[in-house]
Amino acid sequence: MIDRDASGDAESVDKLIQRACAEFSEVVVIESGTERITYTALLVRAEELASRLRGSGLKRGGIVAIVGCRSAAVIVAVLAVWLAGGIVLLIDETLPETRRELMLDSAAASFVVQCGATSRIRTRAGGVGAAAAWSSNADHAYVAFTSGSTGAPKAIVGSHRGLAHFLKWQVEEFAIGVEDRFAHLTNISFDVWFRDALSPLLGGATLCIPIETHLGADNVLDFIRGNAISGLHVVPSIAEMWLAEADDVQQIVGLGRAFFAGEPLDGSLVSCWNDVFPNCQVVNLYGPSETTLAQYHLRVPSAPAPGIQSVGHAIPGSRSFVLDENQAECPPGVVGEVYINAAWPSHGYLVKGRIVSPFVRIEIGDDSHRCYPTGDLGRVLPDGALEISGRRDDQVKIGGVRIELQEVRSVVRSAPRVRDAFICAVPGLTGKILAGVVQMDDPDESVLRNHLRSHLMGVMIPAMIVFVPELPMLSNGKLDRRRLGDMVSDRLAEQARSATARKTSESRRTVSERLEDIWAELVGTDALTGGNAPSTFFESGGTSLTIVGLHAKIQREFGIQFPLVRLFEKVTLHAQCHLIEQLMGRGEATDAGRDTAAPRAPGRRQLVAARQARRIQLTEEVKNEGLDHGKHG
Repeated sequence: MIDRDASGDAESVDKLIQRACAEFSEVVVIESGTERITYTALLVRAEELASRLRGSGLKRGGIVAIVGCRSAAVIVAVLAVWLAGGIVLLIDETLPETRRELMLDSAAASFVVQCGATSRIRTRAGGVGAAAAWSSNADHAYVAFTSGSTGAPKAIVGSHRGLAHFLKWQVEEFAIGVEDRFAHLTNISFDVWFRDALSPLLGGATLCIPIETHLGADNVLDFIRGNAISGLHVVPSIAEMWLAEADDVQQIVGLGRAFFAGEPLDGSLVSCWNDVFPNCQVVNLYGPSETTLAQYHLRVPSAPAPGIQSVGHAIPGSRSFVLDENQAECPPGVVGEVYINAAWPSHGYLVKGRIVSPFVRIEIGDDSHRCYPTGDLGRVLPDGALEISGRRDDQVKIGGVRIELQEVRSVVRSAPRVRDAFICAVPGLTGKILAGVVQMDDPDESVLRNHLRSHLMGVMIPAMIVFVPELPMLSNGKLDRRRLGDMVSDRLAEQARSATARKTSESRRTVSERLEDIWAELVGTDALTGGNAPSTFFESGGTSLTIVGLHAKIQREFGIQFPLVRLFEKVTLHAQCHLIEQLMGRGEATDAGRDTAAPRAPGRRQLVAARQARRIQLTEEVKNEGLDHGKHG
């Protein structure tokens, strides 16, 4: 374990990986389809690419953007950049081009590695690999972007020591070793990619990467079962969707560890998960990107307490303080803001070519501590565990992704003809969704959504948009949030009534009508017919998360089976109707149909029933709990 008082010469992550490659040389480190890569071969490939980067002019501290998708090539490229002395910037190739360019410019990336069968290197204008003044520190490992309150994403400069500290802790704490097979399911644009990809690697485990870019719920469970997966990382809302949307959920006994992170973890989900994976230890991880991955963990009991689980206790070398508004420590049980004092936090935010520290000094007794103010509200439980209970600012999490509502609002307001906008989070059928109330001249939802798709990742685009002539204001000139909330809840109620009405005369309804209902259920819109209809599932508010639900519901509704990727190829209502009719007409429908599916785990049935009941609860929840402007985690 790296001691928090160790010198600045603590090992970098690439040194740890090189050591693992020497120790486990002939072990298969990556499996993807028919591809098998040993630890030795991984290091050889990385060294070859590192040599090419140096030959292209990369100097120590140069920023290298790695563009691609979840793959062995990305892992090779990350190690290569570190071996060459560079700093990694991961960019998902599916992000909008404007957002990719913004990330490249903000980080002043010198090189771009386009990952593929043979990764290509190109030099960017503005410098041939020379390190920027801020990047001369050898501990700078990566630049990761998170949503920013100023209307633009924030660039966080990660630490080699911090990353190594966490990875070594996770490997040792949970005895990750050569017998383990971890599923690699995380997209590359987030800092948690480093945890998901590298902690198995340091332990000598095998990382199993699906060859499909998009996996449906049934495909994921089949992948876990078919590849004898023993460990994985997952966001709670995605795990819930896997269990609720898969047609045939039967017990999988081989999974031994599941690390949940990114969102509050509910005891009911843990119970359902344990029904399907009876031998699995669920671990709840917590920690913001600024403090380097997770700083708290809880081994959740097999019979979890009702409600949201605590995040447990700090990893070695870290601690937290719960402070009131005067920065005085709160007594146990009293809610305050959580401040984290991490062993090796990030270096801070990269802003216009310099690093800005987000850390503050707090005085507790006679001691001074350098802490990160998380913005999370929490309290210390009687056993010393930390419980997170919400947010104190305009930040929410959708699908495990940290989103600043102000960033979304800023992009909405920058769209043509938009005068003003209000953005909030509301409870939806698949967890929280974003909703927007927009003042727009000559409102046109397709124009607005086209603008949003070119600037924001899918999860940041509001699923529901309400157009108004003018945003309601209070006498003091501030937005009238109560009236805005009523507008959103009224629209939710209207959609629920419309969906219920469409359920009548089921047997006589057309494929198109039945598919419209599924769309409406998932994306919260009943404007799917007529001249103003959104032209694609994504334009109507769908995301890469909800399209997994769409795939499962179509298969169950129409008794057909087909790969999820077909829905990414057929994104309009018309095209999907044609696909369904083709599959049904060719006799590819299953005999079972939606009402006679294979037996499901008991907890899974409860989860499905709960999500079906969610439609009825939506409006009541909004009225009782209020809209989420970021204040409720």
